[in-house]
Amino acid sequence: MIDKNAAGHRIALLRKELGYSQSQFAQKLNVSAQAVSKWENGLALPDIEILLTISWIGRTSINAILEGDLFTGIPDGIDRGTAFAGQFLICPQCRTELKMNVPHKQDKLNFTCKNGHKYDFVDGVVHFGSREIDGELWSLFLPNYEHYLIEQHHPGNPRYQQGNPTYREVMWEKIEKLRPRTILDIACGTGKGIKYMIERIHWPVTIIMTDVSHRILKWNRVFYSDEWKNPYVDMVYLACDCSKLPVADNSIDLIFSNGGFESMQAKMAEGFREAYRVLKPGGHAVYNMSIVNDYQSENSRKWIRLMNGLDESYHLKGYKKIYDINEWLKECHDSGYKESGAVKIYDELPAPAGEVFPFENEILQWMSEYVIESLK
Repeated sequence: MIDKNAAGHRIALLRKELGYSQSQFAQKLNVSAQAVSKWENGLALPDIEILLTISWIGRTSINAILEGDLFTGIPDGIDRGTAFAGQFLICPQCRTELKMNVPHKQDKLNFTCKNGHKYDFVDGVVHFGSREIDGELWSLFLPNYEHYLIEQHHPGNPRYQQGNPTYREVMWEKIEKLRPRTILDIACGTGKGIKYMIERIHWPVTIIMTDVSHRILKWNRVFYSDEWKNPYVDMVYLACDCSKLPVADNSIDLIFSNGGFESMQAKMAEGFREAYRVLKPGGHAVYNMSIVNDYQSENSRKWIRLMNGLDESYHLKGYKKIYDINEWLKECHDSGYKESGAVKIYDELPAPAGEVFPFENEILQWMSEYVIESLK
């Protein structure tokens, strides 16, 4: 028979190690504070669904909670998301397992592999030495956190808000149905796509934000910790080259991308293959893309001709390939996905009558927008 008092003591210990008050823990579990108090005082036990959630939040097992087997907490000074991510991080240079080194005194938290490659935990971000690329220089566009906040609260380009339902609504419907426990946002930028999901998630999940820019991830960490926090969500931040993700094979439930693949420019195909690699079998990739309807259409041909005439200031050299929808679905199949489906959100814009390309930035906005779901 389970000792309710001992189990309650372990629940209380775990809650305190996680840094929650009883009321905060209750909110995380979607129960009353009185229920938490009853458990901790040995008057009742959580039901199985709540035990599953507690075990997930605490990175432990149900047996550990009920029977005391291998009951361990998280080291002091380490947030839960980073501690959890440490279980599946790998070295991007030699592809071997990374070990988390807990800091002592003035040392920094870092991750090292058996070959001596070391990656520091800087400003709440695991920094793998990546640098920003031409055309995606966040450090110039957003020179400080005040500018970052303005961008976060700006409604954005009206073109991308089109569709009924919008791309965000379609993506959320798919994610809510799947209820993944780990989500990796590839080439996340400011996270405006995942932001919509974070606001709505109502089950325990770890979200891993990846981008080449340490600066943008540092500010993401502040924003999603202070202004946009969801008690169900643990966040992890990896500054890395998303074409060489520092994540083990078959470790992620769902890949998310809000324009992230195409923002990788010349490395888009590599990033897409990396997404497949890190997904668990049966995992899903849910992402949106700007895609040409049909290369043979007069409208698409006119747009492509105008775009090909742009000078180097538009960084077009980074875009190796523009896909039509049938080509992209074939790319999904060739990358190993069992099946892929596409939902068109809105159509291509009509090509201009003249010979001047009409957009100074966001040069792909003339294309159709699709939300695509691919199953590994």
